[in-house]
Amino acid sequence: MIDYFFPYWGPFLFRSKIDLNQINELNKICVKKQKQICNTKLAGHIKEEYDIDCAKYQKIIAPQLQAFQEGYQNFYNRSCGNLKTVGAWVNYMKAGEYNPPHVHGGCDFSSVIYTQVPEKIKEEMLKYKGTSHGPGTIEFFYGESIKHINSWYSHLPEKGDIFIFPSTLRHFVSPFKSKKVIRISIAANFESV
Repeated sequence: MIDYFFPYWGPFLFRSKIDLNQINELNKICVKKQKQICNTKLAGHIKEEYDIDCAKYQKIIAPQLQAFQEGYQNFYNRSCGNLKTVGAWVNYMKAGEYNPPHVHGGCDFSSVIYTQVPEKIKEEMLKYKGTSHGPGTIEFFYGESIKHINSWYSHLPEKGDIFIFPSTLRHFVSPFKSKKVIRISIAANFESV
C-alpha cells in the first residue's frame, strides 16, 4: 500500500513518495541529449525543459497513479477514471528560474515529481526571513483568501515527492538563489479515460 497525504481543502491535492528504484528509472528516461527541448510551450522561466516518453513515465509511476485513484474515490466518493499520460517533461531548474502562477490546459490531471533537490536549497529556505512561503517552494492555491478558509498550500520539496492534482489547480514554483545547483523535477499531464 502507498501512503499519501492530502490537505483538506478545495480540490484533491495528492502528495506521496516514489522510491529510489522509481527515481533511478525516471532518471534513465531524462537524459538531456536524447530529448526534445520544450520550454517554448511551457509556462516556466526555465532554460532546460525537455519532453520525455509518456508511456515509460506512466509505467514507472503506475503504483502512485493507482493510489491517487483510490484517494480521489475516497475524497469525492466517485471515480476519476483511469489516467493516461498525454504529456511529460523534465525541468532542470537553476538559480533565479521559476514557474509563474499557471494551470495546465488540454488535460484533466497533472503531476510533479522531484528527483533531485540539493541541500543548498533546503539551507537557503531555513535562512529565509520573509513573509512569503520562501525560496524553492511549490505553491498551490484555490479560491480566495477568507478568514478560517484554507486556500493555500505550500511545500518545500524533497527528493522523491510526487504531487497529483486537477489540471485547473493554480500553482507556481518560487525561485531560489543557491548557485551551482540544479533541482530536477518531472511534470506530466493526464487524461481521464
